[in-house]
Amino acid sequence: MKQSKVIALSAICSAFAIIFLTLGAFIPIFDYSAIFMASMCTTLPLAKKSWKGGLMTYLATVALSFIFFFGTNPAMVVTYALFFGAHPTVNYLLNNKKINKILATVIKTIWFVGSLMLIFTLFSSFLFEDSILSNQTFQKYSYLILAVGGAVLFIVYDIIMIHFQTAIDKTIEKLKI
Repeated sequence: MKQSKVIALSAICSAFAIIFLTLGAFIPIFDYSAIFMASMCTTLPLAKKSWKGGLMTYLATVALSFIFFFGTNPAMVVTYALFFGAHPTVNYLLNNKKINKILATVIKTIWFVGSLMLIFTLFSSFLFEDSILSNQTFQKYSYLILAVGGAVLFIVYDIIMIHFQTAIDKTIEKLKI
């Protein structure tokens, strides 16, 4: 794929990711689904076998989201920047480098759980005031719950993302885009 086409595709994908993150930043019910949809935008350049395009999409989206939304919804921006935005590109690179699938899953799970714990540590004091996360029992075991629950949820998320990437790859190939 020509360099100019990669740049154009990355710009379009970044624009769509920012649109999804805008929904998440200003409509609270969409914040988690917006992060997921924004990360899906990164998969389009990867479907064209361009990890550089995926990386450019991720970096542009992170930069723009910090500029536009950090004041409105910092947890969403940091969550996207630490994990969800980079995950499709990392998946693509790990699959292309033929790294053992179990080792790759362990590495990605540790990365996800670490990101989850960092986000919890940074934002729990003011984001979760009147929720179950402020319960003393939860506070006592919070990191254990996050580690075990996060690992299980990540495995499901990773499987879903791999299937989405495969479906997008096949669709792009059929459409001959």
